[in-house]
Amino acid sequence: RQRLAAARAKIGLFSQPITATTLAASWILSFSVSFVKKVLTSLFTWLLVVPVIVAWGATKYSLAPKLYAPPVCGEKDGAILWQAELALTEAAWWMILGILSSVGFGTGLHSGLMFLFPHIMQVVGAAEACNTTDGLVAWYQHPCKLDCSTTFGPKDGSTVTVWRLFLLVTVQCMLWGLGTAAGELPPYLVSKAARLAGSKDSDYEQELNEAREKTDLFSRMKIYTVDFIEKHGFVGVFLLASWPNAAFDMCGMCCGYVLMPFWTFFIATCCGKGLVKVNLQALVFVIMFGSAAFQVVLRGLESLDGSIASVLGKSLGIKALVEGGRAKLIAKFELQSRFFHEKLFAGGKRFLDADGLAKIYGKHEDGAEVAKRVLQDLDLNRDGQLSISEMGAAASMTDGKISLSSLDPGTGTSVVKVVWELFIVGLVLFFLFGVIDQLARTKQGELDEEALEKLEKLQKEQDKKKDK
Repeated sequence: RQRLAAARAKIGLFSQPITATTLAASWILSFSVSFVKKVLTSLFTWLLVVPVIVAWGATKYSLAPKLYAPPVCGEKDGAILWQAELALTEAAWWMILGILSSVGFGTGLHSGLMFLFPHIMQVVGAAEACNTTDGLVAWYQHPCKLDCSTTFGPKDGSTVTVWRLFLLVTVQCMLWGLGTAAGELPPYLVSKAARLAGSKDSDYEQELNEAREKTDLFSRMKIYTVDFIEKHGFVGVFLLASWPNAAFDMCGMCCGYVLMPFWTFFIATCCGKGLVKVNLQALVFVIMFGSAAFQVVLRGLESLDGSIASVLGKSLGIKALVEGGRAKLIAKFELQSRFFHEKLFAGGKRFLDADGLAKIYGKHEDGAEVAKRVLQDLDLNRDGQLSISEMGAAASMTDGKISLSSLDPGTGTSVVKVVWELFIVGLVLFFLFGVIDQLARTKQGELDEEALEKLEKLQKEQDKKKDK
């Protein structure tokens, strides 16, 4: 068993690429076959899922298509079943991102940094630009997302408070948080299954032993996590899940190893990650991105600048530097914000000429030059203006949206943009490699257990023969 565990630990895409790929593909195939079989033989599938899908298809494409009519921004809301579709799509979007963030046994995709936290910043910026939160749509998948035309009531900024901004993003944050809780199940389930099978979970044992031998902060955190869980149970899981805990994988493995009931572990994790942690993070980011909180920071920096000037006899201009940096960041973020291209043709416009594009890019650096480049690049018929179809050709194939930055062919040469894109690609590849390695080791672990069972059976037969 020890020799097999040592050999299994060496399996990886970099060390044994063919073996790792073959084992991972085998695990995926066997899991897919098993999953499809369970789905097709489940009463839940045939009594609920299939009838719902049939009813959805019949009403949407034949019986009542009007109930799926999309909204017209600033004029009418989407029909009731369109809103139900949106709610399901939105929930699935954030929960899948949350699962991807934590499912990789420590190698998860950082979807919070890539999607959720920038979304919070975008919502705060839009609310302050519209000068109200009443009617502002903050759903990521909504075609009227952050469109000021949907707002109503007094637009004097009185509703743009920390609490109102928090309410706009808390549902998305909690959905993402619940996804991260679901992504913590694999370590728990693997460890519990190994313990129930009568074998030790070698990954858990190995990681725990290595952590006990080290003295660094992260290793100490792992040991503390395990000890805390064994002592406090449900409350311990809840508390450890209520803050950004990099060692929480060990929590799941520990809970499975000590045979903690599934619902005890899952409910505690959901409450910690899906209610407490994400809402605290949302509150921090709302305060950070909001103008009111930023003014408080500026007053503190101004006082600091004055104190430094009294000592050095010269002002360092810290306040001005921070103000300028934030303004550039917000302008850059506005250029990167994604939306449907029809938004540029609001008010019945059919075409955008050079002047229209110049107004769109006017408040950004080199806006006039950018507008010229966009027109030259997208004007296929060379009539000096852009139609809706020409603008639609620039939409992304993944989400059907554009950004002002993506329209500019000149931004492709930006070193910062290239570095950022390479960074994102690196994160995705790191996540995929980690998942493939883990699946390969899991499959090899199953094969090893089968081999060990045969050896144990053979040993018992030999022992019986000796006794005779």
